[in-house]
Amino acid sequence: MIISKKHSLGLLLLLLAACDSADNSSGNRPAPPVHQVEVVSASIKAVSHQQTVSGTLEAITSVRLYNEESGRITKLPYHEGDLINKDDMVITLDGSLIQAELDKARAEHKQAKADLNRLKKLVNKKLASDEVLAHAETTLNVARAEEELQHTRFLRTIIKAPFSGVITERYNETGDVVVSHSHILTLIDPTTLRVKIQLAERWIPLLRFGDKVKVRIDALGEQRHTGTITRIHPTINPNTRKGIIEITLQPVPENAAAGQLARAELITQPVERLVIPTRAIRHDINGAYVFIINTEQTDNTKIKKVTFEKGLNFGDMTEVISGISAGNDIVIKGFLGLSDNKIVRIRTNQ
Repeated sequence: MIISKKHSLGLLLLLLAACDSADNSSGNRPAPPVHQVEVVSASIKAVSHQQTVSGTLEAITSVRLYNEESGRITKLPYHEGDLINKDDMVITLDGSLIQAELDKARAEHKQAKADLNRLKKLVNKKLASDEVLAHAETTLNVARAEEELQHTRFLRTIIKAPFSGVITERYNETGDVVVSHSHILTLIDPTTLRVKIQLAERWIPLLRFGDKVKVRIDALGEQRHTGTITRIHPTINPNTRKGIIEITLQPVPENAAAGQLARAELITQPVERLVIPTRAIRHDINGAYVFIINTEQTDNTKIKKVTFEKGLNFGDMTEVISGISAGNDIVIKGFLGLSDNKIVRIRTNQ
């Protein structure tokens, strides 16, 4: 096919026009938008931590009643749930043998006293030696001590309540023969209740003796009751890394009982800490990191990935140990597609 010069010139002009059109189209294409982020400044604030931990109600005043003498139980009048008063007789053992020993000791004591008085008269008349008199005085002292011993043993066959309370455990029945130091009854004072809480070691230094605590007892519904921290144990369990605090209920709620499940709402003392929002924190194989505004850049606003050391969590805030300074602007929104050294525009959070 033969193309004339006229046709060649037209084709060339058409191609040049197409190139100009393509160049103009590329020049009018809008630039991609700058990545927008929201930031907040790391700051030192007075923060506190709130958490709910559970424990079991128990009586503050509780005693296990043991017998100090072996023998047969002749009286055991109270059962679990019975209310008793201080000095009520709760356990009686057969004391007939001990009573016989006591009567014998009293007679020997009486005889020893009479012998001593008789020898004193003989010594005054030079009819007995001082050595015989000294021996009689020793015999009297031994007889007196034996009487006191048997009297004490006899008193121990009758066990009285050391305080007013309620019987919670009964392990024997009337007629049982028990050896010495057997656990027969348990007595508690139901008007004094506490709950022991196991708490992670990092929170215990932030609590104080006398702090008020709200306590909810599951069996009594949703109502919160007032408690007070009355003891913080001085040691930490090396296996669980937890310590124990004791919360006393003041006053004891109606129908509250030892053994019930209780939940304590703890609020730590406010402390000054350098904190950042927890939602700003990201993690990778190197640990926790955040994106901060790189203040070293003057021409463009760029962000910088910074690895840092975390401390305690205080609600929606996290303590900073190292790696971030107060005043650093931390990215809290706009993470999708965000990377180290990227140019960003800070969007004001209205």
